[in-house]
Amino acid sequence: MLRKIRELRVPTRRNMLRPIKRRLGALAGMLSCRVVGPHSNAVLTHANGCQLLVEPYDMKVGRELRFRGSYGERELALIQSLVNPDSTVAFIGTHVGALAIPAAKWVRHAFFVEANPRVARLVASNCRLNGLDNVTLFDCAVGERDGEIAFIASRANSGGSKREPARKRDAYYFDRPETLRVPLRRFDDLVGDREEDFDLIYMDVEGSEVFALRGMQNALGRTQALVVEFIGHHLRDVAQVTVEDFLAPIRPHFDWLYVPSSDHHAPAGDFERVLDDMYRSGIDDDGIVFSRTRLKWDSTGG
Repeated sequence: MLRKIRELRVPTRRNMLRPIKRRLGALAGMLSCRVVGPHSNAVLTHANGCQLLVEPYDMKVGRELRFRGSYGERELALIQSLVNPDSTVAFIGTHVGALAIPAAKWVRHAFFVEANPRVARLVASNCRLNGLDNVTLFDCAVGERDGEIAFIASRANSGGSKREPARKRDAYYFDRPETLRVPLRRFDDLVGDREEDFDLIYMDVEGSEVFALRGMQNALGRTQALVVEFIGHHLRDVAQVTVEDFLAPIRPHFDWLYVPSSDHHAPAGDFERVLDDMYRSGIDDDGIVFSRTRLKWDSTGG
């Protein structure tokens, strides 16, 4: 199953060009900011069927929304297949809401969590712009305890903002991000006594996954599907955890794994083998899916 993906791995020369591309992206972001003016904090886009404010210097998701008017079409199709008008969902690491805002229109109630204070203000504005009254927004990081953490707020790729990495790689600091202290809360405490049943929890927290998952065991026990990034360098350099550590807070709650990048379904007994193979082979995935039942989903998008 995974052999096909290995054959498509990015050539080494392209990997060597990535630092140059990152710096060119940061430069392009600075130029973009100059064009729109130093007092422009956001640009209004019409994207993914919504009105979305994005930062003018964001050259990743923001650039996609500004120039293409869309982002994450496949992810949105997957999300839509997992929810219904009676659903409660949570987006942990919403960024500006390119996925979360459209999804909130499809469900009864949505929890949004965004740790970057600058971006959290945009999410709040985007909820108002789109007339959403079914969203509960928390501007904090989520983890295994209450407190606070050091956090790097990236500019050229604000969606790549993250808890301060254990290993300070240039890839995380190329755009000279601001280092902040942000509040840290357990997701179970944020939800409190509401005892919500979640059809979907969608997590994009750039290396904080294992810590967030440890602090949401009650919520996961009432969740049908969990979508979460699996990025090798985040495990290795940001959190410094193993695949086994990553899976420990997930195993008790889900019986199936789906890996979109390889169109591979695996039962619980194969979780560690599949993810270990991906990790050792350098295969990342922006959103693997853990579920209680086998997904009716494949590489054709349905």
